[in-house]
Order: sequence, then C-alpha cells, then structure tokens
Amino acid sequence: MDLTGALLRIAIPRAFVVAAPGSTGIRLAVERELRLRGWAVALTPANSDILTVCGNGEAVFDEVVDRLWDQIPSPRALVRITRPGAVALQLDEARTGLCDLAALQADAGHRSNADVSNMDHGAARTAGQDVDSRDMGMAGHDMDSHDMGMAGHDTGHMDMDMDMPGGIPMADRSADRDGLTLDQLHVALGPALPYWPPGLIVRLVLQGDIVQTAESEIDAGRAGSSFWLDTEASADDRVRVRVAAAADSLQRLLSVAGWRSAAATGCWLRDELLASGPGKALDPRFVRWIRRVRRSRVLRWSTNGLGQVGLDGVAGLRGDVSDRWLRWTGEIASLIDAPADHTRPAAVAWGAQRAEFTRASLSLLPALLTGQEFASARLIVASFDPDLEALHAHAAGGSRG
Repeated sequence: MDLTGALLRIAIPRAFVVAAPGSTGIRLAVERELRLRGWAVALTPANSDILTVCGNGEAVFDEVVDRLWDQIPSPRALVRITRPGAVALQLDEARTGLCDLAALQADAGHRSNADVSNMDHGAARTAGQDVDSRDMGMAGHDMDSHDMGMAGHDTGHMDMDMDMPGGIPMADRSADRDGLTLDQLHVALGPALPYWPPGLIVRLVLQGDIVQTAESEIDAGRAGSSFWLDTEASADDRVRVRVAAAADSLQRLLSVAGWRSAAATGCWLRDELLASGPGKALDPRFVRWIRRVRRSRVLRWSTNGLGQVGLDGVAGLRGDVSDRWLRWTGEIASLIDAPADHTRPAAVAWGAQRAEFTRASLSLLPALLTGQEFASARLIVASFDPDLEALHAHAAGGSRG
C-alpha cells in the first residue's frame, strides 16, 4: 500500500496567498474558492503547502515570491493566477501536483543538493575569514536586503560594522528611548504579506520591539484599473461594491488582530454580496456581524489609542485604529439602510475619496509607526488599508465607479 500517496491525497491543502499590485479581483476569487473548498489559509510560508500568487508583479515582488518559495517545505506547489476565471482550474492542478510523488521527490532532491552546495560555499568562505553578509546561508536571514515575506519570519537587512569571532557580522548598536544600547534591526514589511495592501512596502528600523524610524514606499508593479472603482453597473450595484469594499477592509483588519472567526464571517458576507444579483436585498447577517464586532471589548482594548490622527488630518482618517474600523461598520450600516439612491454618495466622489485617503495614509504612516511596538504596526496599517489601485486609477482618470 502506498501510504505516502494516500496521506497526500486525504490531506487538506494549506495555501499561502500573496497579491501583486492590481490583483484585487484575483485575490477575492482565490479567497472565495479556498473558502468553498474548505482549504486552510496559511499565515506563514513554513506552514503552507501551496504558494498562491495573485497577479503578475515586477522585479521587487518576484524576488520576494522567490524567497517565500524557498521557505515552503516539501511537499509544495506554486501556482500563479492571472485571471479570476482560472482560479478553480489552477488550484486543481496544484492539488494534483501535491500528489505527484515523482515530482515531489525530484523537488526535494534539488533542494537538498542546493542546501549542500550553499553549506560548502559558506564553509569555504569562513575558512578564509572572508564572510560577506550577502553570502551567509542562514535560512530566512538575508543580512543585506531582505523584504519580509511574513511578520516574524524575516529579519530584514542590517547595517554591519562589527565582527564577532569567526568573521560573523554584527548589527549596529544605538541607544534606545530608555537609554539602553540595543541592536538596530532593519525590516521591510511587504510587498508580500497576508492581509497586506498590495504594492505597499514599509521599511522599519527596530530596536528591541520598538519602531525607531519608518518609511513607506510604493511598488506600483503592473497596477492598472481599480477593482472597486472600475465599474459601469447600476447605482444599486455600485452600493453593493462599496459595502463589499468596507467589509473586505474590516475583515482584513480582524484577521491581523487575530479574530479569525469574525474575519471569516466578513469574508463570506463580502463574497455573497459581490455574487448577488441586482435588486436582491442585502443580507441581514451584515447587521448582526457589525453589531458583534462593535460590541467586542477585546478588539477595542487591542486597538484603542493606536495610530492617533489629530483633528488636522483628513476627516475619514481621524482618531485611532478603533475609530477607523468603527467607521467601516458605520459605512456598511448606512449604505444598507439608505432608502434611495439619491441619498447615497456619488460613485465618482467615492473614487476620489479613496484616492485621497490612500494618499494621506501613505504620508501619515511613517510618523504614526515611529515609537510603536512592532506588533502594533500591522494593526495601524490595516486600519488605513490604503487602496493603491484606486490611487493609480484616479490619477490616470480611469475610475468610473
């Protein structure tokens, strides 16, 4: 009996999903298909079987994908999806690949040979006391320039000016806010993280778990039109898209906060809303969901006081993380309760608003992240959920809804 093959066939795949700039529609289709199949969504590459890449990226994104692929243990499969209609077929092919013992053995042998080669190369360099930080064969620790594939699994790049015995470089040291001398660690969040705005890169300098400095940049990639804005549908359908967009942002924040059950409900409601036809009543479970989220004391305790934007900031971004996710629940409720189309904000104005919010968020993030704990940085970014697709589409004059 082929026990290995039998186990592979009955195992539930775990997909690690990353999205390239401009791939929101593909990401939504992937998340819906994974939910319908009952497949697990992995939070780290090391805990996944299938690396699912949504859309096509440029050099920066592709380099990060290659690093993520190296972190996924065998048996593994890589699937690149460029069309929402191809999601089911390509996931089927990936599932079949996970059961192909010959291909899996060949992949494992290739990785083993590569590891031996890297070890031999590293030993030769160390014997000569000539260790370059870019050549260190430490899994997950590229000391020169390491874009983060998943929070907590990448150390970023570190400026080196000291050597330990054996020629191993050491991180810079500097006094932190308490006067203690700690290592400085350079970490890049993005562009390939779960529940992360596609195309956004935030570069941090950490001492301990405190952010000392932060910079935000954009990897525009091949971003074109915006999924949420590029529509010629009726006013009623555009309202559904707006509700779905707010639900998507809220469920992503809930996922970052660790409330997976509420996030899964929001994901399901978002998908049902996007799949429903014109004239269909909005699901009343939306109201129960946002009521449940609003009443969560643990969520408020986790987000109160983080990322405070003053009264001089853009109106829709003022307050802390709690204020911003509460606005999403309020937007969902108000759009559901709007009695007529003329009471709802115009679609063109909404497109301009999303672009304005994104532009303001990118300028605010460096100051808001500085001084925060590393774990809080993800929540602050998630509370803005900048839509870089909308920013590019609005700048190009391509948003219609």
